Amino acid sequence: MGLVLATYNVLDLFDPENDEQRQRLSKRIELIGQRLTPHAPDVVALQEVGSEAVLAELARALGGGFLPPVLGGADKRGIRNAILSRRPILSSNVLTAAHLSFPRFFESDPEPFDSRIPLRRPIPEAVIDAGDLGPVRVLVVHFKSRRPVPLRTASGEAMEPTAPLALAEAEARALVWRCAEALFVRRVVDDRLLHDAEDKLAVCGDFNDVLGSLPVRIVAQGDLFSCAERVPELGRVSVMHGGMPAAIDHALLSPALGRHFQACFYANEGLVDPDALDPETIIASDHAPLVVHLA
Repeated sequence: MGLVLATYNVLDLFDPENDEQRQRLSKRIELIGQRLTPHAPDVVALQEVGSEAVLAELARALGGGFLPPVLGGADKRGIRNAILSRRPILSSNVLTAAHLSFPRFFESDPEPFDSRIPLRRPIPEAVIDAGDLGPVRVLVVHFKSRRPVPLRTASGEAMEPTAPLALAEAEARALVWRCAEALFVRRVVDDRLLHDAEDKLAVCGDFNDVLGSLPVRIVAQGDLFSCAERVPELGRVSVMHGGMPAAIDHALLSPALGRHFQACFYANEGLVDPDALDPETIIASDHAPLVVHLA
């Protein structure tokens, strides 16, 4: 019977506060439905969902038949990760962390960043009955963006970087944050595979980084299979910024699940470049979904 798994950053699906926002939300949900429905996904890993009510509207736009979702907690902006599944959900969990640890040089060293780096977007985890494939575990991530992280004063006020060195430091902080999130996820992967080396596991979502980058390599760490690597280079595009294409949305599969990989692609027809448009005119998501076929 197989399984079709999709991951999609749907862009700011917030509860509307007025008629204009409701019309905008309805149009965005309609466009998401048009993008995903032809591929008939059994499981959809979602990023940037605002609420369960909006998620229910999206499930209807995708043709219905979905079970109650697994919905993560909101970050400061109000966006969440979520899992929609048409297949039975055997178990579910949401992973959170108020403090992400980071590698030290000596065992006696203190934690480098104390509690400065939380897991900003909790990670939904679900074990799904995939029929002939058996149980499939899905984790949905949305890592820190590449937007520079400014230094803050003792009172917490951001000091926006202007000098080249300060900007470089701000970019390094963003990378450190993504790496800390990736290390957290890798620890979860190690725990699941240590418990069962044949665990059919997929880590899906917006990594905010490309193949070969350190955050992606940390999660993959040599034993997870990257679906994006199987997409032809010309079609390996999930975002466009400033005219530059990149693939920052990924699905990484454990060895047991990777053996069932059949095909994948980015559904990136009509992908918008937000840097070339007025933000107020952007209706469609600025990401393309990654669709993975397993059998």
